[in-house]
Amino acid sequence: MTAGSEAELIRLMTAYDNSHEPKPSFNHPATVYGLVIPFMTISYVCVVLRIYTRIKLDCLGWDDLFVVLFRISATIGTVFLCLSLNSGFGEHILTIGYANIVEFQKKFYVCLATYTVSTTLVKLCLLSQYLRIFEPGTHSRLLCWIGLAISAVWGAAFSFCALFPCFPVSGFWDWAEPAHCYGFGSKVPSQIAGMFAGHTGSNAVLDAMVLAIPVPLYFKGSTAWRQRLGVGILLLLGLVVNLLSIWRLQSIVEHKAGTHPVLDPTWYGPRSIILAALEVDLASICASIPTFWPVLARFGLLGTIFVTQEVHITRQHRRISCDSEDSQYGLRQPSQQQNGNHLDADAGQDAVNTYAVRLKAMRAVAHDKHYQDDFVLDSVIPPGVYDKEIATRSQVKSDGQQGFERERERLHLTIAKSDRSSK
Repeated sequence: MTAGSEAELIRLMTAYDNSHEPKPSFNHPATVYGLVIPFMTISYVCVVLRIYTRIKLDCLGWDDLFVVLFRISATIGTVFLCLSLNSGFGEHILTIGYANIVEFQKKFYVCLATYTVSTTLVKLCLLSQYLRIFEPGTHSRLLCWIGLAISAVWGAAFSFCALFPCFPVSGFWDWAEPAHCYGFGSKVPSQIAGMFAGHTGSNAVLDAMVLAIPVPLYFKGSTAWRQRLGVGILLLLGLVVNLLSIWRLQSIVEHKAGTHPVLDPTWYGPRSIILAALEVDLASICASIPTFWPVLARFGLLGTIFVTQEVHITRQHRRISCDSEDSQYGLRQPSQQQNGNHLDADAGQDAVNTYAVRLKAMRAVAHDKHYQDDFVLDSVIPPGVYDKEIATRSQVKSDGQQGFERERERLHLTIAKSDRSSK
C-alpha cells in the first residue's frame, strides 16, 4: 500500500466520530450465538433427515450433492463468523488495533467466500429438486433448466470475485501490502458498496424467481388441500428467505457496506453478516423439508408436499346373490346388476384382479413419464396397493335365509335338468 492510500484509509476511518452511537443489538456476542447456532442446528437436522430419507428410498440425486456441499460451505462460514468475535467483530475499527483488523479481515474473507458459494449451491439444489417433479417437455421444467444455467453463471462470477478480491489475495486483509484490489476488496467506498449491493440485490431477484416456479402447484385446481397446505408452507419459508435478503440489502445500502458515514466495517457490518448466515441456513431448511416429508407424514405431522396427483382406493362389499332364475349358474354381468349391485364372488374377484393389473400398468407408466422420483411415485400410488391390498378388499356377505332358499331352489333345478339330460 502506498503512503497516499494509507493516508486515504486513515481519513476515511476518521471522517466522522461515531463513538457516541449506541451499540446495535447485532453487535453483541449473545445475539450472534443466539441466532446463528440454532439456525445452523435446525439446518443440519433437516439436511440429515433429507439424506437419510433419500438413502432409504434409494433415490439420491444431484440436488442432494448440492445440499451437502452447501452445508459444508455454510458451516465453515458460521464457524469463522463466531471466531471473528475475538477479532473485533461488533467493535469500532479504530479501537481494536491493526493486528485485529488483519485477523478480522481474514475471517471475514472466509465468511464472504463461503456465503457466495452457499447462495449458489442452495439455488442449484432447489432447481435440481424441481426437475424431479415437473414432467419433461413442460414450461416449468424448461424454466428449471434456464434457472440452473443462470444461477451457475451468476454464482461462478460472484464466487470468483469473493475468492480472489485482490491479487495477491493477502491484500484483502493486509492493507499494508501492495496489491491490486477490486469489487469486494476495493479500498474505494463506492466500489465496495456497489459490489455488495449488486450481489445481494441480484441474489434476492434470483431467489424470487426460484420461489415462483412451484407457485402454479398451489393454485392448480386438482391439487388436494393437503398438497396445497404443504406447498403453501414451502412458499412461506421461501418468502421469509427473500425478506431476509431484502433486509440485508437495506442494511448494505444504509451504511454503504460499512463505509458510511465513516469506514467502520466491524461496527456497521455485523447486521448484514448475521442476516447472510440466517438466510442461507433458512434456504437449506426450505429446500430439505419436501424430501423428508414422507417420514413425518407417516406420523400425521405434515401434509403432502410436491405430490401433484392422488389416487384414492375405495372398498366395495360384494355379495353372492341372484334375484331371479334368468342365469343358469346364478351369475350376472355388471350391466345386469340391480338392487345393490350384486355380483358373484368369482366375477368380483376377476374384476379386482383386472383392476390390480391396470393399476400396476398405470404405476409403470407414471414412473416412466411423470414421477422419476420413486418416493414421489410411492406417495401417489403406494406399492402395496396393487400387490397386496386390492386383492383383499372384496368381502362376501350372505343374504341370510333368502339367499339360502334361492341357492337350494337353483340346486334342485340344476339336478332335475341333469336327470332329464341323462334319460
